[in-house]
Amino acid sequence: MNRRLSMALAAYGAWSQAILLFLFDPMKRWVTGSLVTGASIGDVRVLGLSLDGFAVRGLDHAEGWLPQLVFIVSSGFLTYGVFRGAPRLKPQLRTVLALATAVLLAAGVATLVRPALEPGAGPAVPTYDEWLGRAQLGAEPAAAAQFALCTVWLPVVLWFLVWRWRHWPPVRAFFGLPEGAGASDELPVPLLAAARERRDLVYAALVPLVLLAVAGGPFLRHTNVRPSSVPTSITFDPDRLAPYSPPALVDEWSGLLYPALRLRPLDTERAAGWIATLAVCVVLLVATAVALHSVARHATVMRGRLFMQGWYATLLAAVAAAVVDGWLLQWFAPRRAEPVSPLWVAVGDAVRFGTAWGWATGLACLGAVLLVKRRGAPAAPGADVAEEQLNDA
Repeated sequence: MNRRLSMALAAYGAWSQAILLFLFDPMKRWVTGSLVTGASIGDVRVLGLSLDGFAVRGLDHAEGWLPQLVFIVSSGFLTYGVFRGAPRLKPQLRTVLALATAVLLAAGVATLVRPALEPGAGPAVPTYDEWLGRAQLGAEPAAAAQFALCTVWLPVVLWFLVWRWRHWPPVRAFFGLPEGAGASDELPVPLLAAARERRDLVYAALVPLVLLAVAGGPFLRHTNVRPSSVPTSITFDPDRLAPYSPPALVDEWSGLLYPALRLRPLDTERAAGWIATLAVCVVLLVATAVALHSVARHATVMRGRLFMQGWYATLLAAVAAAVVDGWLLQWFAPRRAEPVSPLWVAVGDAVRFGTAWGWATGLACLGAVLLVKRRGAPAAPGADVAEEQLNDA
Protein backbone atom coordinates (compact mmCIF):
# COMPACT_ATOMS: atom_id res chain seq x y z
CA MET A 1 0.00 0.00 0.00
CA ASN A 2 1.35 3.44 -0.89
CA ARG A 3 2.48 5.97 1.70
CA ARG A 4 -0.33 8.48 1.16
CA LEU A 5 -3.17 6.00 1.62
CA SER A 6 -1.45 4.34 4.60
CA MET A 7 -1.00 7.70 6.30
CA ALA A 8 -4.58 8.73 5.60
CA LEU A 9 -6.02 5.51 7.06
CA ALA A 10 -3.80 5.61 10.15
CA ALA A 11 -4.52 9.31 10.74
CA TYR A 12 -8.26 8.72 10.41
CA GLY A 13 -8.14 5.92 12.95
CA ALA A 14 -6.04 7.90 15.44
CA TRP A 15 -8.20 11.02 15.03
CA SER A 16 -11.40 9.02 15.60
CA GLN A 17 -9.92 7.45 18.72
CA ALA A 18 -8.87 10.87 20.02
CA ILE A 19 -12.36 12.28 19.55
CA LEU A 20 -13.94 9.39 21.40
CA LEU A 21 -11.42 9.41 24.24
CA PHE A 22 -11.40 13.14 24.93
CA LEU A 23 -14.99 14.10 24.12
CA PHE A 24 -17.01 11.05 25.15
CA ASP A 25 -17.09 11.75 28.88
CA PRO A 26 -18.00 15.49 28.53
CA MET A 27 -20.78 14.57 26.09
CA LYS A 28 -22.01 11.89 28.47
CA ARG A 29 -22.14 14.38 31.37
CA TRP A 30 -23.92 16.93 29.18
CA VAL A 31 -26.56 14.41 28.11
CA THR A 32 -26.99 13.24 31.70
CA GLY A 33 -27.56 16.85 32.81
CA SER A 34 -30.35 17.28 30.27
CA LEU A 35 -32.22 14.16 31.40
CA VAL A 36 -34.92 13.91 34.02
CA THR A 37 -33.67 14.40 37.57
CA GLY A 38 -32.29 11.15 38.91
CA ALA A 39 -31.69 9.60 35.48
CA SER A 40 -28.19 8.81 34.31
CA ILE A 41 -26.32 7.03 31.53
CA GLY A 42 -24.50 3.90 32.55
CA ASP A 43 -21.58 2.13 30.94
CA VAL A 44 -21.78 2.39 27.15
CA ARG A 45 -20.97 -0.87 25.38
CA VAL A 46 -20.65 -1.93 21.76
CA LEU A 47 -21.00 -5.68 21.12
CA GLY A 48 -20.25 -6.28 24.80
CA LEU A 49 -17.09 -4.11 24.74
CA SER A 50 -16.79 -1.10 27.03
CA LEU A 51 -16.55 2.07 24.95
CA ASP A 52 -16.10 4.61 27.75
CA GLY A 53 -14.09 2.64 30.30
CA PHE A 54 -10.85 4.10 28.92
CA ALA A 55 -12.19 7.60 28.24
CA VAL A 56 -10.44 10.67 29.64
CA ARG A 57 -12.02 11.63 32.97
CA GLY A 58 -10.18 14.88 33.57
CA LEU A 59 -7.17 16.96 32.59
CA ASP A 60 -6.09 17.96 36.10
CA HIS A 61 -3.52 15.18 36.48
CA ALA A 62 -1.30 13.45 33.93
CA GLU A 63 -2.62 10.00 34.84
CA GLY A 64 -6.07 11.11 33.67
CA TRP A 65 -5.10 11.84 30.06
CA LEU A 66 -1.47 10.88 29.31
CA PRO A 67 -2.11 7.11 28.95
CA GLN A 68 -4.83 7.93 26.42
CA LEU A 69 -2.43 10.17 24.53
CA VAL A 70 0.20 7.42 24.55
CA PHE A 71 -2.41 5.03 23.17
CA ILE A 72 -3.41 7.41 20.35
CA VAL A 73 0.17 8.10 19.26
CA SER A 74 1.21 4.44 19.50
CA SER A 75 -1.89 3.29 17.66
CA GLY A 76 -1.29 5.77 14.86
CA PHE A 77 2.31 4.72 14.27
CA LEU A 78 1.62 0.99 14.57
CA THR A 79 -1.41 1.00 12.26
CA TYR A 80 0.54 3.05 9.72
CA GLY A 81 3.20 0.34 9.71
CA VAL A 82 0.57 -2.36 9.19
CA PHE A 83 -1.09 -0.49 6.32
CA ARG A 84 2.27 0.30 4.75
CA GLY A 85 3.20 -3.37 4.78
CA ALA A 86 -0.13 -4.59 3.34
CA PRO A 87 0.71 -6.51 0.14
CA ARG A 88 -2.59 -5.70 -1.60
CA LEU A 89 -4.97 -2.80 -1.84
CA LYS A 90 -7.86 -5.21 -1.30
CA PRO A 91 -8.66 -5.72 2.42
CA GLN A 92 -7.46 -9.09 3.70
CA LEU A 93 -8.23 -10.96 6.90
CA ARG A 94 -4.53 -11.31 7.71
CA THR A 95 -4.04 -7.54 7.58
CA VAL A 96 -7.18 -6.92 9.66
CA LEU A 97 -5.84 -9.29 12.35
CA ALA A 98 -2.54 -7.42 12.26
CA LEU A 99 -4.42 -4.14 12.73
CA ALA A 100 -6.32 -5.52 15.72
CA THR A 101 -3.08 -6.74 17.26
CA ALA A 102 -1.40 -3.38 16.62
CA VAL A 103 -4.07 -1.45 18.52
CA LEU A 104 -3.95 -4.04 21.31
CA LEU A 105 -0.21 -3.46 21.52
CA ALA A 106 -0.87 0.28 21.80
CA ALA A 107 -3.40 -0.47 24.56
CA GLY A 108 -0.82 -2.57 26.37
CA VAL A 109 1.74 0.24 26.24
CA ALA A 110 -0.81 2.72 27.63
CA THR A 111 -1.79 0.27 30.37
CA LEU A 112 1.76 -0.34 31.51
CA VAL A 113 2.64 3.36 31.76
CA ARG A 114 -0.45 4.31 33.75
CA PRO A 115 0.71 3.16 37.23
CA ALA A 116 3.91 5.20 36.97
CA LEU A 117 1.83 8.36 36.53
CA GLU A 118 -0.27 7.93 39.66
CA PRO A 119 0.46 10.44 42.45
CA GLY A 120 2.93 8.91 44.88
CA ALA A 121 3.43 5.79 42.78
CA GLY A 122 7.11 5.63 43.67
CA PRO A 123 7.16 5.77 47.49
CA ALA A 124 3.66 4.41 48.11
CA VAL A 125 3.61 0.68 48.85
CA PRO A 126 0.04 -0.54 49.41
CA THR A 127 -0.72 -3.46 51.61
CA TYR A 128 -1.71 -6.79 50.15
CA ASP A 129 -5.38 -6.25 50.98
CA GLU A 130 -5.34 -2.79 49.37
CA TRP A 131 -3.81 -4.18 46.21
CA LEU A 132 -6.30 -7.02 46.11
CA GLY A 133 -9.28 -4.72 46.64
CA ARG A 134 -8.09 -2.36 43.92
CA ALA A 135 -7.64 -5.29 41.54
CA GLN A 136 -11.11 -6.70 42.19
CA LEU A 137 -13.17 -3.54 42.66
CA GLY A 138 -11.32 -1.16 40.37
CA ALA A 139 -12.23 0.10 36.94
CA GLU A 140 -13.34 -2.00 34.01
CA PRO A 141 -10.72 -4.73 33.47
CA ALA A 142 -8.73 -4.39 30.24
CA ALA A 143 -10.52 -1.12 29.48
CA ALA A 144 -7.84 0.00 27.04
CA ALA A 145 -7.97 -3.32 25.19
CA GLN A 146 -11.77 -3.18 24.97
CA PHE A 147 -11.65 0.35 23.58
CA ALA A 148 -9.00 -0.70 21.06
CA LEU A 149 -11.17 -3.54 19.79
CA CYS A 150 -14.16 -1.18 19.58
CA THR A 151 -12.33 1.30 17.36
CA VAL A 152 -10.16 -0.94 15.19
CA TRP A 153 -12.97 -1.16 12.64
CA LEU A 154 -12.97 2.57 11.87
CA PRO A 155 -9.95 2.59 9.52
CA VAL A 156 -10.96 -0.82 8.17
CA VAL A 157 -14.31 0.56 6.99
CA LEU A 158 -12.57 3.49 5.28
CA TRP A 159 -10.08 1.08 3.71
CA PHE A 160 -12.93 -1.01 2.30
CA LEU A 161 -14.63 2.10 0.90
CA VAL A 162 -11.42 3.23 -0.79
CA TRP A 163 -10.97 -0.18 -2.35
CA ARG A 164 -14.62 -0.29 -3.42
CA TRP A 165 -14.35 3.12 -5.18
CA ARG A 166 -10.75 2.74 -6.34
CA HIS A 167 -11.70 3.29 -9.99
CA TRP A 168 -13.35 6.67 -9.32
CA PRO A 169 -10.93 9.41 -10.50
CA PRO A 170 -11.29 11.68 -7.40
CA VAL A 171 -10.45 8.75 -5.13
CA ARG A 172 -7.44 7.79 -7.24
CA ALA A 173 -6.19 11.36 -7.29
CA PHE A 174 -6.67 12.01 -3.56
CA PHE A 175 -5.01 8.81 -2.36
CA GLY A 176 -2.41 8.58 -5.13
CA LEU A 177 -3.68 5.30 -6.55
CA PRO A 178 -2.26 4.28 -9.94
CA GLU A 179 -4.45 3.37 -12.90
CA GLY A 180 -5.91 -0.09 -12.41
CA ALA A 181 -4.92 -0.26 -8.73
CA GLY A 182 -5.98 -3.45 -6.99
CA ALA A 183 -6.38 -5.43 -10.20
CA SER A 184 -3.10 -7.34 -10.16
CA ASP A 185 -0.98 -6.40 -7.17
CA GLU A 186 2.47 -7.95 -7.30
CA LEU A 187 3.27 -9.96 -4.18
CA PRO A 188 6.76 -9.63 -2.69
CA VAL A 189 9.20 -12.49 -2.95
CA PRO A 190 9.08 -14.62 0.24
CA LEU A 191 12.18 -14.55 2.40
CA LEU A 192 11.95 -18.21 3.43
CA ALA A 193 11.07 -20.43 0.48
CA ALA A 194 11.83 -23.85 1.97
CA ALA A 195 9.53 -25.54 4.47
CA ARG A 196 12.52 -26.50 6.62
CA GLU A 197 13.57 -22.85 6.95
CA ARG A 198 10.09 -21.83 8.05
CA ARG A 199 10.00 -24.66 10.57
CA ASP A 200 13.35 -23.60 12.02
CA LEU A 201 12.06 -20.05 12.45
CA VAL A 202 9.00 -21.29 14.35
CA TYR A 203 11.10 -23.46 16.67
CA ALA A 204 13.58 -20.69 17.39
CA ALA A 205 10.87 -18.08 18.04
CA LEU A 206 9.10 -20.38 20.52
CA VAL A 207 12.16 -20.60 22.79
CA PRO A 208 11.55 -17.25 24.60
CA LEU A 209 7.91 -18.14 25.27
CA VAL A 210 8.80 -21.53 26.70
CA LEU A 211 11.37 -19.93 29.02
CA LEU A 212 8.84 -17.31 30.14
CA ALA A 213 6.24 -20.01 30.73
CA VAL A 214 8.66 -21.93 32.93
CA ALA A 215 9.44 -18.72 34.83
CA GLY A 216 5.73 -18.08 35.36
CA GLY A 217 5.05 -21.61 36.52
CA PRO A 218 5.24 -20.91 40.29
CA PHE A 219 2.88 -17.93 40.08
CA LEU A 220 -0.10 -18.19 37.75
CA ARG A 221 -2.65 -20.74 38.91
CA HIS A 222 -6.31 -21.73 38.80
CA THR A 223 -8.39 -22.73 41.84
CA ASN A 224 -7.07 -22.56 45.38
CA VAL A 225 -7.72 -25.56 47.64
CA ARG A 226 -7.23 -24.54 51.25
CA PRO A 227 -8.80 -21.67 53.22
CA SER A 228 -6.89 -18.43 53.23
CA SER A 229 -7.32 -15.02 54.83
CA VAL A 230 -7.46 -13.41 51.40
CA PRO A 231 -9.65 -14.21 48.37
CA THR A 232 -8.30 -16.97 46.18
CA SER A 233 -8.84 -15.84 42.64
CA ILE A 234 -6.14 -13.34 41.73
CA THR A 235 -3.36 -13.71 39.22
CA PHE A 236 -0.66 -14.74 41.69
CA ASP A 237 -0.87 -17.57 44.20
CA PRO A 238 -1.95 -15.99 47.52
CA ASP A 239 -0.50 -18.87 49.52
CA ARG A 240 2.95 -18.17 48.16
CA LEU A 241 2.72 -14.37 48.36
CA ALA A 242 0.69 -13.95 51.58
CA PRO A 243 3.48 -12.11 53.52
CA TYR A 244 4.42 -10.03 50.49
CA SER A 245 3.35 -6.39 50.00
CA PRO A 246 3.75 -5.72 46.26
CA PRO A 247 4.72 -2.25 44.99
CA ALA A 248 2.19 -0.03 43.29
CA LEU A 249 3.26 -0.99 39.77
CA VAL A 250 2.38 -4.65 40.34
CA ASP A 251 -1.31 -3.82 39.85
CA GLU A 252 -0.76 -3.47 36.12
CA TRP A 253 2.48 -5.41 35.71
CA SER A 254 1.24 -8.54 37.48
CA GLY A 255 0.29 -10.15 34.18
CA LEU A 256 3.81 -10.11 32.79
CA LEU A 257 4.25 -13.79 33.68
CA TYR A 258 0.94 -14.83 32.23
CA PRO A 259 1.63 -18.34 30.87
CA ALA A 260 2.56 -21.03 33.38
CA LEU A 261 4.26 -24.28 32.46
CA ARG A 262 4.91 -26.77 35.25
CA LEU A 263 5.12 -30.56 35.08
CA ARG A 264 3.33 -31.19 38.38
CA PRO A 265 0.77 -29.34 40.52
CA LEU A 266 1.80 -26.98 43.27
CA ASP A 267 1.60 -28.20 46.85
CA THR A 268 -1.68 -26.34 47.40
CA GLU A 269 -3.21 -26.98 43.98
CA ARG A 270 -5.90 -29.35 42.82
CA ALA A 271 -5.36 -31.44 39.71
CA ALA A 272 -8.16 -29.61 37.90
CA GLY A 273 -6.49 -26.25 38.50
CA TRP A 274 -3.14 -27.59 37.32
CA ILE A 275 -4.70 -29.03 34.16
CA ALA A 276 -6.48 -25.74 33.47
CA THR A 277 -3.26 -23.75 33.90
CA LEU A 278 -1.40 -26.19 31.67
CA ALA A 279 -4.16 -26.06 29.05
CA VAL A 280 -3.89 -22.27 28.83
CA CYS A 281 -0.13 -22.53 28.33
CA VAL A 282 -0.52 -25.21 25.66
CA VAL A 283 -3.06 -23.10 23.81
CA LEU A 284 -0.66 -20.16 23.96
CA LEU A 285 2.23 -22.16 22.53
CA VAL A 286 0.14 -23.80 19.80
CA ALA A 287 -1.47 -20.50 18.77
CA THR A 288 1.95 -18.84 18.72
CA ALA A 289 3.34 -21.62 16.53
CA VAL A 290 0.45 -21.24 14.07
CA ALA A 291 0.85 -17.46 13.95
CA LEU A 292 4.62 -17.73 13.52
CA HIS A 293 4.19 -20.22 10.68
CA SER A 294 1.99 -17.69 8.91
CA VAL A 295 4.62 -15.01 9.57
CA ALA A 296 7.34 -17.25 8.14
CA ARG A 297 5.30 -17.97 5.01
CA HIS A 298 4.74 -14.28 4.25
CA ALA A 299 8.08 -12.94 5.52
CA THR A 300 9.84 -10.50 3.19
CA VAL A 301 13.25 -8.86 3.14
CA MET A 302 11.97 -6.09 5.44
CA ARG A 303 13.56 -7.21 8.72
CA GLY A 304 11.92 -4.49 10.81
CA ARG A 305 8.56 -5.72 9.60
CA LEU A 306 9.49 -9.29 10.55
CA PHE A 307 10.40 -8.13 14.05
CA MET A 308 7.00 -6.47 14.53
CA GLN A 309 5.18 -9.46 13.07
CA GLY A 310 6.84 -11.72 15.65
CA TRP A 311 5.72 -9.29 18.36
CA TYR A 312 2.18 -9.28 16.99
CA ALA A 313 2.13 -13.09 16.83
CA THR A 314 2.95 -13.31 20.54
CA LEU A 315 0.25 -10.83 21.51
CA LEU A 316 -2.38 -12.43 19.29
CA ALA A 317 -1.63 -15.90 20.66
CA ALA A 318 -1.76 -14.60 24.24
CA VAL A 319 -5.23 -13.16 23.62
CA ALA A 320 -6.36 -16.49 22.13
CA ALA A 321 -5.13 -18.26 25.27
CA ALA A 322 -6.91 -15.65 27.40
CA VAL A 323 -10.21 -16.51 25.72
CA VAL A 324 -9.71 -20.12 26.81
CA ASP A 325 -8.62 -18.96 30.26
CA GLY A 326 -11.43 -16.53 30.97
CA TRP A 327 -14.31 -17.99 29.00
CA LEU A 328 -14.03 -21.75 28.70
CA LEU A 329 -12.37 -22.51 32.03
CA GLN A 330 -14.29 -20.23 34.36
CA TRP A 331 -16.82 -22.91 35.29
CA PHE A 332 -14.51 -25.56 36.77
CA ALA A 333 -11.20 -23.74 37.38
CA PRO A 334 -11.62 -19.97 37.67
CA ARG A 335 -8.64 -17.73 38.16
CA ARG A 336 -10.60 -14.78 39.53
CA ALA A 337 -14.11 -14.61 40.93
CA GLU A 338 -16.87 -12.06 40.45
CA PRO A 339 -17.68 -9.17 40.33
CA VAL A 340 -15.17 -8.61 37.53
CA SER A 341 -15.36 -10.44 34.22
CA PRO A 342 -12.99 -13.44 34.17
CA LEU A 343 -12.61 -13.09 30.41
CA TRP A 344 -11.41 -9.50 30.47
CA VAL A 345 -9.19 -10.09 33.48
CA ALA A 346 -7.43 -12.79 31.47
CA VAL A 347 -7.33 -10.61 28.35
CA GLY A 348 -5.79 -7.79 30.38
CA ASP A 349 -3.02 -10.08 31.61
CA ALA A 350 -2.49 -11.44 28.10
CA VAL A 351 -2.19 -7.97 26.57
CA ARG A 352 0.32 -6.93 29.22
CA PHE A 353 2.30 -10.12 28.67
CA GLY A 354 2.36 -9.75 24.87
CA THR A 355 3.30 -6.08 25.12
CA ALA A 356 6.13 -6.65 27.57
CA TRP A 357 7.66 -9.78 26.04
CA GLY A 358 6.63 -9.91 22.38
CA TRP A 359 9.87 -8.18 21.38
CA ALA A 360 11.76 -11.31 22.47
CA THR A 361 9.86 -13.37 19.91
CA GLY A 362 10.56 -10.72 17.27
CA LEU A 363 14.27 -10.81 18.02
CA ALA A 364 14.23 -14.61 17.90
CA CYS A 365 12.61 -14.42 14.45
CA LEU A 366 15.35 -12.08 13.23
CA GLY A 367 18.07 -14.29 14.67
CA ALA A 368 16.57 -17.40 13.09
CA VAL A 369 16.41 -15.72 9.67
CA LEU A 370 20.04 -14.61 9.92
CA LEU A 371 21.19 -18.11 10.86
CA VAL A 372 19.10 -19.77 8.14
CA LYS A 373 20.34 -17.42 5.46
CA ARG A 374 23.95 -17.74 6.59
CA ARG A 375 23.66 -21.53 6.59
CA GLY A 376 22.13 -21.55 3.11
CA ALA A 377 24.42 -18.89 1.62
CA PRO A 378 26.29 -20.07 -1.52
CA ALA A 379 30.04 -20.44 -1.47
CA ALA A 380 32.23 -17.58 -2.65
CA PRO A 381 32.93 -17.46 -6.43
CA GLY A 382 36.68 -17.64 -5.84
CA ALA A 383 36.31 -20.91 -3.99
CA ASP A 384 34.36 -22.44 -6.89
CA VAL A 385 37.03 -21.38 -9.41
CA ALA A 386 39.83 -22.78 -7.26
CA GLU A 387 37.96 -26.05 -6.90
CA GLU A 388 37.48 -26.33 -10.70
CA GLN A 389 41.21 -25.65 -11.33
CA LEU A 390 42.12 -28.33 -8.80
CA ASN A 391 39.85 -30.86 -10.51
CA ASP A 392 41.35 -30.04 -13.94
CA ALA A 393 44.82 -30.58 -12.57
